[in-house]
Amino acid sequence: MSSRSGKLGEWPSIALAMLSLSIGWGIRGNFGHEFGAMMPGLLCAVAVALCSARRDWRERVLYFGFFGSIGWGFGGSVAYMPTMSYAQSGHLPTQLYGWFSVFVVGFLWASMGGAGTAYAAVETRERLTAVFRPFCWVLAAWTIEYFIGERLEGLFASGFDSTDLRQDNPFYWLDSEWMEANWALLGLGLYELWDRRFKDIHWMAAFGAAGAAVGWALQAGLRVTGLLGPMLAFLVRPLGDPTAISRATGQPIGDAPFMTNWPQIFTQLGDHFGWTMGLILGVAVFFWRYGRWANGASLILHIVIGSYVVFLLLPVLGACWAGGVGGIRLQPPRGDSWANILGCFAGTLVYVFRNRLQPVAYVSIMSGFFGGLGFVAAEFVKILAVAPGNPVISQDATWLARWAHWHSSNWHSLIAEQGVGLLYGLAIVLPMAMLARRLPIAPEEARVHRWTEGFSVFFAFGVLLYVNMVKNVEDWTRVRDGHSALPAFMKAPLIPQIELSALGWFNLTYLLMAACLAGMLWMHYRRRLEFVPASWTGKGQLFYLLFLWAILVMNWERAVVAFNEKRLDTEWILFVNGVIASWLIACFVRAQDRADDPQPASLRPLARKTLLAGACALLAATVIFTAVHRSLYNGQRDGFGGRNLRFGPDADWRTAPTLLHHRHP
Repeated sequence: MSSRSGKLGEWPSIALAMLSLSIGWGIRGNFGHEFGAMMPGLLCAVAVALCSARRDWRERVLYFGFFGSIGWGFGGSVAYMPTMSYAQSGHLPTQLYGWFSVFVVGFLWASMGGAGTAYAAVETRERLTAVFRPFCWVLAAWTIEYFIGERLEGLFASGFDSTDLRQDNPFYWLDSEWMEANWALLGLGLYELWDRRFKDIHWMAAFGAAGAAVGWALQAGLRVTGLLGPMLAFLVRPLGDPTAISRATGQPIGDAPFMTNWPQIFTQLGDHFGWTMGLILGVAVFFWRYGRWANGASLILHIVIGSYVVFLLLPVLGACWAGGVGGIRLQPPRGDSWANILGCFAGTLVYVFRNRLQPVAYVSIMSGFFGGLGFVAAEFVKILAVAPGNPVISQDATWLARWAHWHSSNWHSLIAEQGVGLLYGLAIVLPMAMLARRLPIAPEEARVHRWTEGFSVFFAFGVLLYVNMVKNVEDWTRVRDGHSALPAFMKAPLIPQIELSALGWFNLTYLLMAACLAGMLWMHYRRRLEFVPASWTGKGQLFYLLFLWAILVMNWERAVVAFNEKRLDTEWILFVNGVIASWLIACFVRAQDRADDPQPASLRPLARKTLLAGACALLAATVIFTAVHRSLYNGQRDGFGGRNLRFGPDADWRTAPTLLHHRHP
C-alpha cells in the first residue's frame, strides 16, 4: 500500500465517506428530523478531513465534524415521503413533478451539508473559531425552546400536542421552522447586546417604542379607512378547497376549519397586532442600524434572514396568487420547512460571496446537484426493486409466492435511506476532493480559542448524542402485548422514597456522563490525557470510531425491544457497514500520508458545468424514469406505500387538507 492510499479521490476514501453517510442516514431513519440528520454529517465530514491527507484539514478534524453536522442538520426537518410517492403515483402530471420535488429535497440536504463541510476547510481558524461564541448563545436559546418551548406556547392556547394536533398550536405556521428562527434571532440579539456591553441600549428602547406607535397608528388608520378588510382578504387565504370531496369522509369539505397561510397567533393578537409587530420591527431597525454582528454572528444572521425571506415569498405569499394549484408549496398539505432551508442556502451563498469564501459556495452547489440527482437515482432503483412479486404487474400466484420474501424486505431503509446515504456521501467527497486539489495549504496557524475544540467534542457526545438517544426511552417504556421493556417509574436503590420516571433516570444518568466528559475535556485542555493520541490523525480516528459505535449501539438499543426478521435489513446491515468503515479508517488513514501539492485554481468552472449538466440530467431522468415506471406498472401506482397526488381534483391539498382540531395529515 502506497503512502498516498488515503487521499481523497482514491477508493478507500470514497468508500469511507459513502459508508459514513450511509450508516448515519440509515440510523437517521429511526430517529428522524434535524438531530438525526446531524449524525451522518458529522461522520462523513470527519472522514473527509482524515482522508484528505492534508495537514491543515486534519488539524481541523473536530471542526469538520461540528460544521458538517450543523450543515446536514438544516435539511432534517424537510419531509420527503410524499415526494417519493408522487413519482410512484401513476398520475402523469404528479409523476413528472415528483421527480423534480425529489431532486429539490436531495439538493437542499446535500447543499447545506456540503457548505458546512467546506466552510470548515476554507475559513481561517481565527474566524472559524469565532463563530462558536454567537453560536453558543443561539444554542442556549434553542435549549430553552427544546425543554420548555411548548409550555410557553401553551400559555396562548390548550388542547394541542406536538404531533397529531400540532396545527392547533397558535404558533403553528405551515409546519415550518419559523419558531426555530425566532429563537435563533433572540439568541443572536442577546449576544449582540452582550458583545457591545449593552452600549446604546437606550436607543433600542426608543426604536421599539417608535415602531410600536407607528404600527398601532397604521392598523388604526387601515381600519378607519376601510382598507383593512380588503387587505386581509387578499393576504389571508384558506389552504384548501371547500368544494372538494374529503378523502376521510367521502363528503364535501364545505365550511371546514381550514388553516390559513398565516399563524393563528396573528389573529389572536387582534387590535394588539399592529403595535406588537411595530415593536418587533422597531427593534430590528435598531439592530440593523447599530449591530456589529462580529465573530461570525453575521453568518448566522444571513442564514436566519434568508430563511424568513424565502418562506414569506414562496409558501406564504404564494398562496395569494397560486391558491388554485395549492400555492407555491412543495408537497401540500405537508410542511414547508423546505422553503426555510432554501432560504438558509440562499443566505449562506450571500454571506460567503460577500466574505470572499467562494469555494464554499461552489462546493455547496456541486454537492447539492450530486445529492439531488443521487436521491432521484435511488428512488428509481427502489421502483425497480419493488417490481418482482408486485401484484400490480401480475396476479400469478406462483410468481407472487416466489418473490414473497424479496417483496417483504424493508426497501425504504435499504434504498431510500442507506442507499441514498451512499450517494449523499459521494456528493460530499467528490466536490471536497476537487477542493483539496485546488485550495492552497493553509499556513501554520496559532491554536486560538482552543476551547472550541473541546466544545466540538462535547457537542457531539454531550448534546447531539443525547437529543437522539433520549428518543429511545419512549420505545423502551411502550407497552407491547401487555409488557414493556422498561418500567415507566422506578425507585432509587436503597431509598424507596425517591422515585423517578424512566425519562428522569435517563436524564440523570446522561447528565452524570456529560459532566464527566466536560471534566475530562477541561483536564485535557490543561494537560493531554494519556489515552488521547498526540497526532491529529489519531485524535480524528478516535473521535470517529467512538461516535460511530455510540450511534450504532444507540440504534440497536432502539430496535432490540421489538426486533424481528425485517430489522436485519437495517440494524444488521448497518452493523456490517460499521465494521467495514472501522477497518477503512484504521487501515487506510495514516499520519504519514501526504496529499499532492494543491494547484491553486477556482472551482467556478466545475460548478458551472455541474449546474448545466445536472439540469440536463434531471430533465432526462424525469422523462426516462417516468416512462419506465408507466411502462412497468401500466400507468398505475406501483403499490409501494400510499398514493400522494400533487395535482388534479384528488390532490392531497384538496381532499386531505390540514384542518383545525383534526388529525394532522
